[in-house]
Amino acid sequence: MVEHDGCLLMVRERLPGEQEQWVLPGGVVEPGELAHDALVREVHEETGLSVSGPTSLACVSQHVVTDDPGWDGTWTVMTFRAGQPTGTLGSLDPDELVLEAAWVPIDEALSRLAAHPSRLRREPLIACLTGTAPPGALWLWPDGPQGPPVVIAAA
Repeated sequence: MVEHDGCLLMVRERLPGEQEQWVLPGGVVEPGELAHDALVREVHEETGLSVSGPTSLACVSQHVVTDDPGWDGTWTVMTFRAGQPTGTLGSLDPDELVLEAAWVPIDEALSRLAAHPSRLRREPLIACLTGTAPPGALWLWPDGPQGPPVVIAAA
C-alpha cells in the first residue's frame, strides 16, 4: 500500500477469464523469496516505481480457496505500507496482466476497491484505509467467503 499526496498507488489488471479490476500492486511470493523482497519486486514490476521495502504491516488476510483449480489452497495475503517511491510510473509487468498503473485519490480508490468482486480482498483493505480496523489486524474467514470474518487486532 503506497500513499502519496492523498492518493493511493493502484493498478488496473485483467486476469485470464476475468474482467478488468483495480487493485493494489502485489502478487505471489516466489519460492526462496522473502515477503519484503516480493513487495519491492511486485511494486516495481507492476508500476515501474521503486520502494525500499515495507514501513509497516497494514493487514493480513487468510482464507481457503476451493473453487479455482489453479489457485486451490490456503492463502495468506499480507498487505504492507511502503514509503515514498522513486522512478517513473509505468507497468513493467512480465506477466502482461497489468494494463495501467495510476495514482488514485483515496476516495476514488475506496470506490474502486469496493467494486472488487472478492470480499476477501476488498474488506480488509477498505477497513485498513478507513481506519475501521486496527493496523496489522489479522482477518480470518473460517466459514468461507459468505461467512463473517474474524478480525484479530495486532498486539
